[in-house]
Amino acid sequence: MARPKVVVIPHLGTFGEVGERDILERAGLDVVVLPSRDEDAAIEAARDADGIICPPHLSERFIDSLERCKIVACSSMGMDDVHGQEIATRKGILLCHVPDVFADEVAMHTVTLLLAAARWIVPIAQWVQGGNWGKRGQQRPGGAVHRVVGETLGIVGFGNVGRRVAHRVAGFDMTVLAYDPVVPGADIRAAGAHPASLAQVLQDSDFVCLMAPLNARTHHMIGASEFALMKRDAIFVNTARGELVDEAALIEALRTGQILGAALDVTEQEPVAPDSPLLQLPNVFVTPHMASLSQRASVERRLRAAREVAAVLTGHRPRAVWNPAALEKHSLT
Repeated sequence: MARPKVVVIPHLGTFGEVGERDILERAGLDVVVLPSRDEDAAIEAARDADGIICPPHLSERFIDSLERCKIVACSSMGMDDVHGQEIATRKGILLCHVPDVFADEVAMHTVTLLLAAARWIVPIAQWVQGGNWGKRGQQRPGGAVHRVVGETLGIVGFGNVGRRVAHRVAGFDMTVLAYDPVVPGADIRAAGAHPASLAQVLQDSDFVCLMAPLNARTHHMIGASEFALMKRDAIFVNTARGELVDEAALIEALRTGQILGAALDVTEQEPVAPDSPLLQLPNVFVTPHMASLSQRASVERRLRAAREVAAVLTGHRPRAVWNPAALEKHSLT
């Protein structure tokens, strides 16, 4: 009997250097590593694959070409750039991701951005580096330093990351409001937050942290009408996906003082355009989509994808499935 075939489309470093190949081969799987990410070559090689490890960027054409695949595993938190998900579900192809691997890193980056924005750390540090500290007539940049202790934090999207953010700000005695239409209120309360509508989160929060998944329903979920509900001294933080926000509306809210400031790890266009107002406005700073980075997560994300493939192809349930309806086509223990 032929051994199950796993095709690897290169993405992160050299495949196998952190132990991914060993995980697959110990599970009795044959591994084929492609030399490039050329789609035509990938379609030809993966047509008869039982499992695939790949970047989280796939076309509908690629998904439709798969003839016997059971699992596609990506070393990513989101799968919003994997197209043909309906086709995958119909075929019983499990789309697996690794959402919990990065949760601590993204939560810490979110809190870091919140604190940095509240105290204007970036412009002030740059001002000091410019030799301005102590110079006559040189006014410190930024606005009033925003209080954090005892303030209200609003979390939009209360999944793995949102819960960890709530846990980390507990030491600041913050009131945490959380909006997530798919998370039961009892679960939100158990995590130390108060369930609230999106309008209440926006209206009552001194800080609003966006960490919802990107899909057709959430695209541009935060726009002009949402910024209009926020306090004028509120700070907006986004470590999820840039497309969740109408960026033109955000820029206008920052420019007109509708909100006090913003700290972003993601933007609608990535990398952000050099002439984007986001890089010119004094009340916003941007980090380069790096919230998930850490040495531990960089290794674990690669191992986890291999473990998911090994689990499914030996008859076991994976840990995280983006399209859980596809599980109905399998008998996994």
